[in-house]
Amino acid sequence: MHGRTGRLMHGWVMSGTRSAPAGRLIVAAACLLAALQPAQPQDDRPSDESLRALQDRGRTIALYLDAVDRGAERWKRQGSEAKPPDRTVVIPGRDGWRVLFLKDLAKDPVPAGPKKGMVLLAETSFSPDAREVGDLRVMVPPHAASATAQSYARSLGEAEIAVLSRPDAGRPFEDAVIREKDGTFTVYLLSHHEEEGQETPKEAQPGSVRFGRDFSIRVAASGRQVLSIEPLHAGATAVPLAPRPAGQPTLHTHDKGDLPTPTDVALVLRHRSLAPHLVLTPRSMFRIDAEGELTWLGPNPVPAAPGAQSPPAPGGDTP
Repeated sequence: MHGRTGRLMHGWVMSGTRSAPAGRLIVAAACLLAALQPAQPQDDRPSDESLRALQDRGRTIALYLDAVDRGAERWKRQGSEAKPPDRTVVIPGRDGWRVLFLKDLAKDPVPAGPKKGMVLLAETSFSPDAREVGDLRVMVPPHAASATAQSYARSLGEAEIAVLSRPDAGRPFEDAVIREKDGTFTVYLLSHHEEEGQETPKEAQPGSVRFGRDFSIRVAASGRQVLSIEPLHAGATAVPLAPRPAGQPTLHTHDKGDLPTPTDVALVLRHRSLAPHLVLTPRSMFRIDAEGELTWLGPNPVPAAPGAQSPPAPGGDTP
């Protein structure tokens, strides 16, 4: 493990000499030097169960976002000149995943039918294994969405409203909503907004992936009440997608928390050229591979910042 970690850190140092700020090089050098010291106790090694829970939740988030993207492409191809839906929700099920395209009557009433809530405009299926959607089934006329679909949509809307007051969040959003075993919802929200007055850094231009400005929002089963909001990263890091030597990892660091986040796993799955991707937390080093597998590599040789806290764990088993 020790020599392996040293080789991994060496790869990061070599990458950092070309693109990373000087501060990262200092951290990298410290990691490399510490990796040459005798192995440290493994008291901080996370349980296999906690790593599996993060993997599974990250994979579910990635699949949800894939379903929304592929559903939007299907809508454009088959929806003719139809106005885009106000909300797209994905509901996993034993017989497959449903992608529902909804219209909010509060924004644009229809001349006939329901007068409030959400109406179902169209629906398609999504195969998590094949990552493909089926044909679009358009509702003529649109009819009231099911109570389940409306609660999913409301939870997304409430989560977005809840984070809009934060300086580190703003539209456009990417978000995924997962129903927990207790009936509540967890919304994972990624903000692609630049903070007010802040210029977009060169490395955050197209051709990079930003880790950070993401949140876990817990919403009541009704979808009408936000129970908690937890930022998943203390800051944001743009990781370039530029080609690099085979096997050389990409990397980002966490200032707080003992584990990577489910969104870390999801982003690597959505941008597999990032793999292998290293995540350094105050205590540990982890690797995420192209299939979303999360591996603990060992203790982080750089001392942890005082007062570091863990991000919220996934709220339940993934569907």
